Amino acid sequence: MPRYFFDINDHDLSHRDDEGSEWPSRDAARAHALRILADIARDEARRQDRLNLFVTIRDQGRSVLAVASLAVACAWLD
Repeated sequence: MPRYFFDINDHDLSHRDDEGSEWPSRDAARAHALRILADIARDEARRQDRLNLFVTIRDQGRSVLAVASLAVACAWLD
């Protein structure tokens, strides 16, 4: 099974995945990256009005395969 590495970045947080994890396909790795974004957004959105999150997916050779991103913002209009 292929091993993928998921690096996490935002303005305050940067985590390089040096262990990786095995996923049966690129689609499964993509779904995992999106779950990571959702989990971080759920936790961090309570503390911040604006989030810009990125998960970089790398392969075993450490080449970047994809970047998943999520932007969350809330601004009062009054």
